Amino acid sequence: MADVQRMVTLYSLYGSYSQVARELHISRNTVKKYLRQIAKVREGLRSEILPESRTIHQPRRIITHEIIDQVHSLLKSNEQRPRKQRMNGRQIHRHLVQSGHQISYTTTKRIIKDWKHDQKSREVFILQSPEPGYRAEFDWGEVTLNIQGVWTRIYLAVMVLTDSLYRFARIYQKESQKEVFDCHIQFFNEIQGVPEIIFYENLRSVFNYRRKVFQNSFIRFGVHYGFSYDVCTIRSPHEKGTDEESVGYIRSQAFSERNSFQSFTEAQEWLIESLHRINQNHVYRRELPPEEGLVREQERMKPLPTLEYSNYFTRSAKISKYSLVVFEGNYYSVPDTFRSRSITLKIFIDWIDLTDGIAIIASHQRLFGKGNYSLDITHYLKNFEKKPGVLRHLKVLSQLHEKVQNLYKEYYLDSPLEFIEILKLIQTTSAEGLISAIDHLAENGIVPGYDTLRLFLFQNKNSMIEPLEIVDPVIVAELDLTIYDHIMRCEA
Repeated sequence: MADVQRMVTLYSLYGSYSQVARELHISRNTVKKYLRQIAKVREGLRSEILPESRTIHQPRRIITHEIIDQVHSLLKSNEQRPRKQRMNGRQIHRHLVQSGHQISYTTTKRIIKDWKHDQKSREVFILQSPEPGYRAEFDWGEVTLNIQGVWTRIYLAVMVLTDSLYRFARIYQKESQKEVFDCHIQFFNEIQGVPEIIFYENLRSVFNYRRKVFQNSFIRFGVHYGFSYDVCTIRSPHEKGTDEESVGYIRSQAFSERNSFQSFTEAQEWLIESLHRINQNHVYRRELPPEEGLVREQERMKPLPTLEYSNYFTRSAKISKYSLVVFEGNYYSVPDTFRSRSITLKIFIDWIDLTDGIAIIASHQRLFGKGNYSLDITHYLKNFEKKPGVLRHLKVLSQLHEKVQNLYKEYYLDSPLEFIEILKLIQTTSAEGLISAIDHLAENGIVPGYDTLRLFLFQNKNSMIEPLEIVDPVIVAELDLTIYDHIMRCEA
């Protein structure tokens, strides 16, 4: 369109078709044709200068019926041959040239393409109606949420029972096999059963599409819960039937009106609430709401296994001189009392246990992204006693609660050893307990020192003495007091 406008500009400047053609390096007839079409549009004789879809039809000067019949004959004979021994386009073109035909390879390909288009069968989808409790489907989706002011791409794992259309979903910060397993485990626990078969589509954590086999770890997971599994053809989600609609429906219903949250946990809780509302409402072509339809499906499901699947994996890690280990680009503190230079990481979906192979040494909430730190100040107390001066510029101090930081800055900048004793209270109680004690003392105008904090944290309330309850009372005979009267008379 820009060339046509330039054509009009040059023609108004030169007033000559030939001069415009020389400037644009095109044919004079082309210039003349388009300028006449522009004039007709202005006069209202045409509706457009350039049609939206232009197809140039030229008579076939080389292609004859004989050539077409010969190519079609070769293509039909191809269907009778083994797949790897069929003639390709190059071989068909060479055969035509050897037969005396003057035809290009491009023209030969066009004939082949036209034939394949005419012979292509129309795809037909098959309606399915699985029995209750028999079939479920799984798939991933994505949703963008604002978490603490930062827009973040979150992964949405969706499962649905095809008979009742009971929908289940959870959000994750990754979409690895462990997240797939976690979604299944939570789904099974919620519906209190296991469907007969679960369908998947283009999920490499489940199926190796290059080798055409299921992943070994997924097979073990399926055996543990006793369900069968199948995958759809790539780019054929219609074979599952309902899950593609469920991903979009849940994303729309849960996160269209609200997409900002203070934490990932808050977003997860909102999704669970939204699913509860979705499953209470009637759905298309279902007699019962999903929650009521689930009851009917549960009667035919397999029972849950006695033992829950242990959904974690382990990694060995070297401990740095800063008493840190690295996993996925993030750093986790190790207690300075742990003597070995290596440690075993037990990695779950949202937390990490540091173990010596058997016992748990410490636990951290799992971090995502890169270059983040999870530091526990109690892991360094032994070294702080040797080097108390490091407290003033300590990185781990910044991860403590603001009230604990303010306590140090206000009262203990020059008395680090006393503050270390206060930090030790976290080991014997908890960080939450220490913060509560600081608040209580501050409300009563008491400076939070080690002794006062310890007294508050470990004080024992006097227990009430329970009244004595006599189960079998002792029966005492009533005394005869007349004997004392007799004694008194005798003395008199």
